[in-house]
Amino acid sequence: MHACDDNFHGGMLFDYSRAEKDELIHRATRQGRVFSLETYLNQYSIMNINQQYEYGRSRWTLLIAACFFKHENIVRMLLRRFKPDINAVAVGHFGIVKLLIEEGNANVNHLSLTRSSPLRAASYIGHLDIARYLIIHGANIRLVRDGNYTNLMLSAYREHTHMVKYFLDELGCDPNEYDQDGRTSLHYGIDGGSLDVVQLLLKRGAKNMSYNATSPLIWAALEAREDLVDAFVNYCSSDLEWIEAREVLGASYANIESKNYNLEKAITHIRKAHKWRIEKNLPKIFSSIQLIEAYNYSQECQTLEEFNQLLSESHNRLHIESLLIQERILGQKNKRYRHAIRFYGALLADTHQYDVSLRFWLYELDLRRKHKINFDKWHLRGFVHMFAEMMINDVDIIPEKAILEVLKALNDEISNGRNNDHNLLTLFYLITIISHVSEKQNVSPSMIDIYRILVMFVRTRFTTIDNSQYWTLLHLSMIIGLPCVNDNHIMALCKYPCHKTIGLLLQCGANVDAIDSERNTPLHLIAQRKHDIENVLFIINLLCDIGGAHPACVNSQGRTPLEAACGF
Repeated sequence: MHACDDNFHGGMLFDYSRAEKDELIHRATRQGRVFSLETYLNQYSIMNINQQYEYGRSRWTLLIAACFFKHENIVRMLLRRFKPDINAVAVGHFGIVKLLIEEGNANVNHLSLTRSSPLRAASYIGHLDIARYLIIHGANIRLVRDGNYTNLMLSAYREHTHMVKYFLDELGCDPNEYDQDGRTSLHYGIDGGSLDVVQLLLKRGAKNMSYNATSPLIWAALEAREDLVDAFVNYCSSDLEWIEAREVLGASYANIESKNYNLEKAITHIRKAHKWRIEKNLPKIFSSIQLIEAYNYSQECQTLEEFNQLLSESHNRLHIESLLIQERILGQKNKRYRHAIRFYGALLADTHQYDVSLRFWLYELDLRRKHKINFDKWHLRGFVHMFAEMMINDVDIIPEKAILEVLKALNDEISNGRNNDHNLLTLFYLITIISHVSEKQNVSPSMIDIYRILVMFVRTRFTTIDNSQYWTLLHLSMIIGLPCVNDNHIMALCKYPCHKTIGLLLQCGANVDAIDSERNTPLHLIAQRKHDIENVLFIINLLCDIGGAHPACVNSQGRTPLEAACGF
């Protein structure tokens, strides 16, 4: 009990505003001052003991806050005096958990909005005593996150060996249960990186298998963790799988993105795999040999002699060998393999080797389209970034074939309604780049195909949706300050209003009198610009003289473009 508190004077409470009262309550809860908090709650008319207060970026009830700060005395006082609603609040404090269950009748199987249960929280923080207590009091071990992400998987990922042992030995959990992606506890143990967890799972019957996913052994090899790969030595089903795991391990050490990047180890393990193939008479088998431009039409080494010869060449050749190994073993659809291709291309772009970089990116793009793999919304924007960077760095030729392939991919994405506004903006920035390229480079067959696709795009009259403005590509050309995702290269090159972009859109058949949600035509938008008057007048002439814009069109406020310009 405090003899004197900062809000008392002569046993009387000062008159505080609502915000000040909330702060007093917050502070007492955070600092564990149970007497002060009880006094405040009695003195102030708390409409709802379960109301939520802001704690940083979260909103908690007092009970949840007291649990978070591990003030058992406050939890006990709230439960006995004010009877708050009890959620099975999961905290790393055994005494508080007991209070919530025994005095507050907490629901031990309460699920949060993300389907987390108290048992799951105990699994996350590795509190075995709390987990045991919850199980004794009826916690349902079968309550799992969406996607069948089990508590055993979580404990394995969090490197809690004691929790993994408890789930396996005392609760009889199945180590081979798999989630919606076909990943088992072994996969999660490898992700967590604990050798002890992986060894324990293997000893308790976890199998080196997967359902529609990469096997745990190959997954360990992809992580470039030799110790985890070696843990499978007595649990591998075939010589071939063991050899391929060693090949992937070597390839992963040669992956520049890997935190364990080590070319010496890459060479050691790939050589070892070649020797094992000789010993076991297991030559590499290729279903088909595809010569890939990005890889300089190289073929994967089939013998140890070929590999030793390769090492006399550049490091770049070893990196390509690692990608060829991954494609053979993992397959073209594999996400890790495709990411390795793109990352290597990005690294080449960082050293201004743009032509070579684009070959890698275009090959990865081709694999996505070939196997109908959806794009992350930033994926295609990355190409626009590179094109803009090339132009800023005065690269003489921007490969029109690359622009054409990106345009085809954007056509697929936008036609299927995926990430509409984001992809429409990516297309818009690409059109601006095309307008610059077409000015400098001769018309080629690829450029003719580009124009053909652009005509189709423009005449389909795609518009933005998310901002409710329903702007066409021509409207966008008039607007300053369009979102460019803080991309310095795109922002430096793609500045609007842009007469080159407008000219190209008009050539492709853009509807010059198209209206947005407020019935503004592109002419309405450009007419309201107060700066850069010379450029504005040039664009107005483009719209009227070449595009045939009607200056008498009125918007939803009944204004013509001229009246909008004058502010009538």
